[in-house]
Amino acid sequence: MKKGCFITTVFFGTILIGILFYIGDKYGDKIVEYFEGRVVDLTTRSSAEVFDKITDGEYKDSLLVLWKDVEAKAKDMEFQEGIDYVSSIVLKIDNYAKDSLLTSDEFRTIKKLIENEGR
Repeated sequence: MKKGCFITTVFFGTILIGILFYIGDKYGDKIVEYFEGRVVDLTTRSSAEVFDKITDGEYKDSLLVLWKDVEAKAKDMEFQEGIDYVSSIVLKIDNYAKDSLLTSDEFRTIKKLIENEGR
Protein backbone atom coordinates (compact mmCIF):
# COMPACT_ATOMS: atom_id res chain seq x y z
CA MET A 1 0.00 0.00 0.00
CA LYS A 2 1.30 3.39 -0.89
CA LYS A 3 1.98 5.95 1.78
CA GLY A 4 -0.61 8.35 0.34
CA CYS A 5 -3.39 5.70 0.33
CA PHE A 6 -2.67 4.77 3.93
CA ILE A 7 -2.72 8.38 5.12
CA THR A 8 -5.94 9.07 3.18
CA THR A 9 -7.59 5.95 4.65
CA VAL A 10 -6.60 6.91 8.20
CA PHE A 11 -7.73 10.50 7.65
CA PHE A 12 -11.18 9.62 6.27
CA GLY A 13 -11.60 6.75 8.73
CA THR A 14 -11.00 9.14 11.63
CA ILE A 15 -13.50 11.64 10.24
CA LEU A 16 -16.10 8.90 9.70
CA ILE A 17 -15.68 7.58 13.26
CA GLY A 18 -15.98 11.12 14.60
CA ILE A 19 -19.18 11.70 12.64
CA LEU A 20 -20.66 8.43 13.93
CA PHE A 21 -19.83 9.35 17.54
CA TYR A 22 -21.35 12.81 17.08
CA ILE A 23 -24.57 11.42 15.60
CA GLY A 24 -24.77 8.76 18.31
CA ASP A 25 -24.24 11.33 21.05
CA LYS A 26 -26.65 13.92 19.67
CA TYR A 27 -29.42 11.73 18.20
CA GLY A 28 -28.85 8.34 19.85
CA ASP A 29 -32.03 8.45 21.96
CA LYS A 30 -34.19 9.26 18.94
CA ILE A 31 -32.62 6.47 16.91
CA VAL A 32 -33.17 3.91 19.67
CA GLU A 33 -36.75 5.12 20.19
CA TYR A 34 -37.46 4.76 16.47
CA PHE A 35 -36.19 1.20 16.30
CA GLU A 36 -38.02 0.23 19.50
CA GLY A 37 -41.23 1.47 17.88
CA ARG A 38 -40.52 -0.62 14.79
CA VAL A 39 -40.02 -3.76 16.91
CA VAL A 40 -43.29 -3.12 18.73
CA ASP A 41 -45.07 -2.69 15.38
CA LEU A 42 -43.70 -5.98 14.07
CA THR A 43 -44.74 -7.79 17.25
CA THR A 44 -48.22 -6.29 17.06
CA ARG A 45 -48.54 -7.36 13.42
CA SER A 46 -47.54 -10.92 14.24
CA SER A 47 -50.11 -11.06 17.04
CA ALA A 48 -52.78 -9.72 14.67
CA GLU A 49 -51.96 -12.53 12.22
CA VAL A 50 -52.40 -15.11 14.99
CA PHE A 51 -55.76 -13.65 16.02
CA ASP A 52 -56.92 -13.59 12.41
CA LYS A 53 -56.40 -17.37 12.24
CA ILE A 54 -58.90 -17.96 15.04
CA THR A 55 -62.55 -18.35 14.06
CA ASP A 56 -64.92 -15.72 15.42
CA GLY A 57 -66.64 -16.69 18.62
CA GLU A 58 -67.02 -15.86 22.26
CA TYR A 59 -63.57 -17.16 23.15
CA LYS A 60 -61.88 -15.10 20.48
CA ASP A 61 -63.58 -11.99 21.86
CA SER A 62 -62.51 -12.91 25.39
CA LEU A 63 -58.98 -13.55 24.18
CA LEU A 64 -58.87 -10.13 22.54
CA VAL A 65 -59.96 -8.51 25.81
CA LEU A 66 -57.31 -10.52 27.63
CA TRP A 67 -54.78 -9.43 25.02
CA LYS A 68 -55.38 -5.76 25.91
CA ASP A 69 -54.23 -6.60 29.46
CA VAL A 70 -51.14 -8.32 28.07
CA GLU A 71 -50.27 -5.22 26.05
CA ALA A 72 -50.77 -3.00 29.11
CA LYS A 73 -48.48 -5.22 31.21
CA ALA A 74 -45.85 -5.23 28.46
CA LYS A 75 -45.82 -1.44 28.33
CA ASP A 76 -45.09 -1.29 32.06
CA MET A 77 -42.09 -3.63 31.70
CA GLU A 78 -38.63 -2.82 30.43
CA PHE A 79 -38.45 -2.86 26.64
CA GLN A 80 -36.66 -6.19 26.12
CA GLU A 81 -38.61 -7.89 28.90
CA GLY A 82 -41.91 -6.69 27.42
CA ILE A 83 -41.01 -7.89 23.92
CA ASP A 84 -39.99 -11.31 25.27
CA TYR A 85 -43.24 -11.51 27.28
CA VAL A 86 -45.46 -10.66 24.31
CA SER A 87 -43.54 -12.92 21.91
CA SER A 88 -43.77 -15.94 24.20
CA ILE A 89 -47.50 -15.46 24.67
CA VAL A 90 -48.08 -15.03 20.93
CA LEU A 91 -46.22 -18.28 20.27
CA LYS A 92 -48.30 -20.13 22.86
CA ILE A 93 -51.56 -18.76 21.46
CA ASP A 94 -50.42 -19.71 17.97
CA ASN A 95 -49.84 -23.30 19.12
CA TYR A 96 -53.38 -23.53 20.48
CA ALA A 97 -54.93 -21.82 17.45
CA LYS A 98 -53.54 -24.14 14.78
CA ASP A 99 -56.96 -25.67 14.13
CA SER A 100 -58.49 -22.13 14.07
CA LEU A 101 -61.03 -23.12 16.71
CA LEU A 102 -60.56 -22.03 20.30
CA THR A 103 -62.33 -24.23 22.84
CA SER A 104 -63.10 -23.36 26.44
CA ASP A 105 -60.33 -25.65 27.72
CA GLU A 106 -57.80 -24.05 25.40
CA PHE A 107 -58.95 -20.58 26.44
CA ARG A 108 -58.59 -21.44 30.14
CA THR A 109 -55.13 -22.85 29.50
CA ILE A 110 -54.09 -19.71 27.59
CA LYS A 111 -55.48 -17.54 30.38
CA LYS A 112 -53.46 -19.46 32.99
CA LEU A 113 -50.34 -19.22 30.82
CA ILE A 114 -50.78 -15.45 30.54
CA GLU A 115 -51.26 -15.09 34.29
CA ASN A 116 -48.22 -17.25 35.06
CA GLU A 117 -46.05 -15.61 32.41
CA GLY A 118 -46.72 -12.16 33.85
CA ARG A 119 -45.28 -13.05 37.24
